[in-house]
Amino acid sequence: MAISKGWNGAISVGSTAASSEMLHINSWELSLAGDALENTGFGASVYDRGYQPGLRAHTLSFSGYSDPAETEHAYLLGLQKVGTEMAKVSFSVHYDRATPKGWHGDGVVTGLTISTPIDGLAAFSGNVQVTGGITTSS
Repeated sequence: MAISKGWNGAISVGSTAASSEMLHINSWELSLAGDALENTGFGASVYDRGYQPGLRAHTLSFSGYSDPAETEHAYLLGLQKVGTEMAKVSFSVHYDRATPKGWHGDGVVTGLTISTPIDGLAAFSGNVQVTGGITTSS
């Protein structure tokens, strides 16, 4: 289930404060999910199953516009791989223009699409699998 779509966000390799390059995104969706583990015992119930909470998984989907001539476009390609492994990134996404309300976290880039239509703006979209949870800011 998606909890919010936003107007502003940023993705950087490494910590946001230490990164000199940052990708600014104009649309994002943060999805939160969790496992439900069955714990039904035989004889405990005739018809109903029992469940307990399991592990959580969060995914950030993002998109924006890009100019292939700018360094931002090269930075996009660098998000998919750093050396021989997928990039570990930090993200910050916001949903309120007046205050920096939103979420922050770290993750791994699991997908990236760059499109350059002949009659439109160059665009990008991608996914980040969040690791270690999400923190909120208000």
